[in-house]
Order: sequence, then structure tokens, then C-alpha cells
Amino acid sequence: MPALIEARAVHKSYWLGEKEIHVLRGASFALNAGEMASLVGPSGVGKSTFLHVIGTLDPPTRGEVLFDGLDAFCMGEEQLAQFRNTSIGFVFQFHYLLPEFTALQNAAMPGLIHRMTREKAEAQAREMLEIVGLSHRLDHKPGELSGGEQQRVALARALVLGPRLLLADEPTGNLDEATGEGIHQLLVELNQRLGIAAIVVTHNPRLAERMPRRLRLTDGLVVEAQ
Repeated sequence: MPALIEARAVHKSYWLGEKEIHVLRGASFALNAGEMASLVGPSGVGKSTFLHVIGTLDPPTRGEVLFDGLDAFCMGEEQLAQFRNTSIGFVFQFHYLLPEFTALQNAAMPGLIHRMTREKAEAQAREMLEIVGLSHRLDHKPGELSGGEQQRVALARALVLGPRLLLADEPTGNLDEATGEGIHQLLVELNQRLGIAAIVVTHNPRLAERMPRRLRLTDGLVVEAQ
């Protein structure tokens, strides 16, 4: 059986004027369905770039990103966007909630983009908000929620369509230590309860050590951390 996601000799570079900046230099790794891993490394080493590439938000300069053994970037733009919307959930350091909408409406947004009926999208959002512990905050707007609650809404939104892979980029970077610890624990519980594979970029050593696999990005390569 192929891995859920596999990066094969992935390179990513950008041009700054006439200078080519190499961020990824042949990064390779594989993650199986339901597996959870942390990704650590110094600031500026390319962790977010790596997530963007394996999350199909940005194509590699060279190399392959495979899902179930198939090259994701062989899809057309519309097919790739549809695949990304249903198969990959994203959580970022900033929650990017729409301030004029309630928690329920924010969490339901991917379903509406997927052309679900409003009733079905909100039913799935309501179920996911209950799972992340926010069933009592459905009608509250982001400005009425704490930072931790806002990030839980973002998690519910990322998971509402039942993706097979969750990519979290410093999901507790803007939270205090106690609140961040709660989000850390929730990520582990969601992995165990939903069976979703996850890669979590973090600077928090305690979260990294809690993951079954610990990866490090160094010199443009992904290595297993000890």
C-alpha cells in the first residue's frame, strides 16, 4: 500500500532579483494514513514552504508530491482545488476567521464552497464544533471568542469536510502557554478520534515530543529527529 502522502526529492526555490534562493533541496518523506508527526526547525528554514508544497498550495520547483501514489500536481487547477478542499485541512498561526460571521457559519464555509446545501454544511459544522468543545459558542462571532476558542473554530473549519490530512502551521503561536497546551492536547485527541493524519509545525518542544514521529527540516532536507 502506498503512503497517504509522500514527498520525493522535493526542491523549492524562489528568485530574488537575479539571485535564486533555494529553500528545499531534495526533501523526501512519507506519512501513512492516521499517522501524526511534528516538524521542527529554526525560523526561516522553510517549514511553512514545505507545508505549502505538500499541501498542494504551491508546486515544487522539482520533485513529486504523491497522494496514494499519484502525483498531485498532475491534476488540472480545478481538479487540484477540489482535491485540496476535500482531502486536506489547514490550520495556521492566525485563525483567519471572517469577523462578520458566527462560529457556525465560519466552520461551515468549506461545505458551502463545496456546494453543499446550507443545512448539510451547518449540520456538519455543528458536529465538528461539538467535537472541539464549542457547542455552546455556535452563534458567537470571532470578536466574542477567546484566542483559544477562535483557534478551535479554525480547527473545526479545517476538519468539517472530513479530510484525510491535517496540516497545522504553528497553531498555538499566538496563544498563551496554558491555552496553547489545550490546543496541543486537542490535536492529539482529534488524531486518535478521527484517525486523521497530521503534520504539526511547532517551536514548542513539549508538543513535538508528544508526537509519535518527530521530523526536523535542516539544510532543505527532512530528517527524523531524535
